Amino acid sequence: MRKVFWTITFFWWAMDFYLLVLKRKGGHRISERKSKFIMMMLIFAGVLLAIVPESFRAVWRTRPFGLWQVAGTFILASGVLLRFLSVLHLGKHFAPDIGFRHDRELVTTGLYRWSRHPSYTGEIIAFIGLGIIFQHFPASLFIVLFPAAAFIYRAIVEEKLLIEEFGQEYLEYRKKTRMFV
Repeated sequence: MRKVFWTITFFWWAMDFYLLVLKRKGGHRISERKSKFIMMMLIFAGVLLAIVPESFRAVWRTRPFGLWQVAGTFILASGVLLRFLSVLHLGKHFAPDIGFRHDRELVTTGLYRWSRHPSYTGEIIAFIGLGIIFQHFPASLFIVLFPAAAFIYRAIVEEKLLIEEFGQEYLEYRKKTRMFV
């Protein structure tokens, strides 16, 4: 099961690296960049604070991959899958920076029918899975809280720009759907 965990984790990291660093803008007019930097710094800080302490690394190296780690791996996989499907559904409308295409469209179908930010929800769920896998109080706290704060912050910034861009259409959509699942 440890190999499954590492395979999912590698896929997740590679996908996010591609989406956030390598992916081209694809005709998007960038409206805001600062929140991506803040989001990435919060995630990096949470991961660093979680994995740097020797007490975590010693436990992580010696702990058998038990029931909690298996459950956490399934939660991690669910979050990564939700993130992947969300980005896939957005297709050409996905951009690493908050921005809008010239042929802008408010996507309210698929996963976006139930959540305004299923991609961020997937990320938060994946980090909760990591926290469960780690089973180390400070590490689990850091690996969940810092990224969750990052994605909540990013969603709030994005919502303000979506209201500016789509106006009443977005406000109506917002009334019918949750911010996160």
